[in-house]
Amino acid sequence: MKMDRDGRGLGNRAQLLPSDPREPTEDAEGADPGLLAEIRHGPRHVRDPADPRRIVIGTPPIPMGRASGHEVWRLPHATEAGWADDIGYVFGGDFLFAHLLVPEPVGADLARLTHQAYARLLTFVRGSRYPHPLRVWNYLSRINAYERGVERYQAFCRGRATALTEGAVPESRFPAATAIGCDAPGLSIHLLAGRQPGTPIENPRQLSAYAYPLTYGRRSPSFVRAMLYDGPQHSRELAISGTASIVGHVTMHPGQLQRQLRETIRNLDSVMRGARALSPRLSRLHPVWLKVYLRDPDRVREVDAVLRAWAGEDSSLLYLRGSICRRDLEIEIEGHGAVSRPDRDDPARAERDPPVGQQDPSATK
Repeated sequence: MKMDRDGRGLGNRAQLLPSDPREPTEDAEGADPGLLAEIRHGPRHVRDPADPRRIVIGTPPIPMGRASGHEVWRLPHATEAGWADDIGYVFGGDFLFAHLLVPEPVGADLARLTHQAYARLLTFVRGSRYPHPLRVWNYLSRINAYERGVERYQAFCRGRATALTEGAVPESRFPAATAIGCDAPGLSIHLLAGRQPGTPIENPRQLSAYAYPLTYGRRSPSFVRAMLYDGPQHSRELAISGTASIVGHVTMHPGQLQRQLRETIRNLDSVMRGARALSPRLSRLHPVWLKVYLRDPDRVREVDAVLRAWAGEDSSLLYLRGSICRRDLEIEIEGHGAVSRPDRDDPARAERDPPVGQQDPSATK
């Protein structure tokens, strides 16, 4: 793989977050030069050999209002794309999008399969100019089923943790992550990596996932609750991991969707407060994008009413059918927040919110 050209600016879109897929950005020839990823959702996982920028994840969308069934990630830079064997990649500016879809033969050892997939992706990322994984999405079939006497999610966690340990990735450099069960076969992984590392954010209401007791498996889940990083054109971005109704390490309100939803919102609020506390500039941080996974799609309207009241009408919501990593959890929510750079024409704001480059990232860790 060769990555030795940076993209050139194409405009003033300053945040690396899912944009409205209906927004016209293609040029006269039908190309979208700044496209980093287009992620659709449907009944099965799909990779397009002709275009690694576009993938389909096997988590079917749940119709709700004007919500779209896919995400579009754009950069204010031209992107380049290609394949390294069966790893698809797209890069531009300071960011790399990479993905891998691994078939799972009948009788395969999921822990070993996950270990091999993660080892390959970590090797690929470290060999690029974007060596820092910031955010990872994982989708596996029958996540709550038992095989070889172990729940499949626990087997997945063991394989992931083994690869991270062998790759000498410390807990302080774990990415934010989501792991969701679906009906589609195979293990689908996609990630966002950067030239620079992010700042991990934990939730004081919850035990760090990587410190969970052995009750939840031989190897704990290897992720942080959120990752704060510098986006394009000095924006500040917060990628929030899949979040559920867990306090400490215990599931709260088993099987009770509405109570789990409100507990999940409290956890999201707590993560956002932790990020805002790092800088006065981040006091304006708010969720602009939420992706909601539901076991029971028929209950989407009651969930949407509560989430809209909390997040506000300016936030985009995408509802997907998926299984949560614990059998007694009904809902999981991931999110993305962003703050644009200060207005340079406003001296008062510029003085109050210094440029990101003038801040010492180590002081926030």
